[in-house]
Amino acid sequence: VDCMWGSWSACTVECGNGTRTRDISQAATNSGKDCTGPSTEICIITSCTATHLSALGATAKQNGDYPDRPVTLAIDGSPTTVTGQSLGSGGCASTIQSTNPWLQIDLKAAYLVSGVRVINYGTPGKNVNVYVSNKVMKNGLNNHMIICGTFPYNDNTRTRAIWRNVSCSPPVWGKYIVSQRIVTYRFLEVCEVTFNYELEIAILE
Repeated sequence: VDCMWGSWSACTVECGNGTRTRDISQAATNSGKDCTGPSTEICIITSCTATHLSALGATAKQNGDYPDRPVTLAIDGSPTTVTGQSLGSGGCASTIQSTNPWLQIDLKAAYLVSGVRVINYGTPGKNVNVYVSNKVMKNGLNNHMIICGTFPYNDNTRTRAIWRNVSCSPPVWGKYIVSQRIVTYRFLEVCEVTFNYELEIAILE
């Protein structure tokens, strides 16, 4: 009976370079062939997710904090499910009422962003645009923003918070992620933001 390898283990990292291992599931017997090849090899995870942005050193700002709803709540790594809470309570950031309210996250480094996830809840209104940019916003304006997509800001009830998924296709290099609601004199509420990104890794033979 020939030797047989077992399956490879999961990679030791969730992003970047790691290793994986395998064990012999059946040893050779009765003059069977021995197993060949390595028991450990390098694994590379190139599709990554950043979930706790403040832990990465990211900072955020929005066009005015609603009382007790600072912008830091959008990047604190604590997604909040909101159950019937009124504006001014809960773990979600909120702007003041304004025209085209926005929230901008400074990632402190450029990433190849492939998707953005936003958890929020809201009252009926216009959709929210999600942008990636290498230029900072000034007074809510940035001509260098590339739109990844939109998510609906039109819940008819405030009894739940849900993840909104926006894909950037193709992925976009950027240092800033911006959510902006195109509407006249309303709020923008964001409970948490995460993003997906791609690594460019040279594989050495």
